[in-house]
Amino acid sequence: MTRALNQDIEMAVDHQPSALSPMNSREQALLATYDFLKHMSTLAIVAVGGMLGLAQGVGARLSSSILLSVAMVGLCGFLSLVFMTGITATQVLQRVHKSSNGFALAMVIIVLGLFSAGIGAFIGGFLRALPH
Repeated sequence: MTRALNQDIEMAVDHQPSALSPMNSREQALLATYDFLKHMSTLAIVAVGGMLGLAQGVGARLSSSILLSVAMVGLCGFLSLVFMTGITATQVLQRVHKSSNGFALAMVIIVLGLFSAGIGAFIGGFLRALPH
């Protein structure tokens, strides 16, 4: 028995998920998507509060560009929560085999894009709105 434990295991690397891969099923891929969206919703909530607090704290006027950027980041948080709910419903209904990983990937890209664009737009609008 000890001899069997000490033997080396040879593994081939290929492009297909294997039993050793953490992403070897749709369920695990959806759970990773859920975790990403959970973190993005938290970041969005903190970012919206920070953006509004920063704008108020330095006396910058809340221009339409600042409000638009806050709305974009807020939409990122809202979509994250909506799609987290969808993933949870998929798990509860045990319909993972009918879920679409392509749709999950699209949601991750949309949420990340909205967050990045919102933060970038805020920085630009904030710098223009600073009192000179």
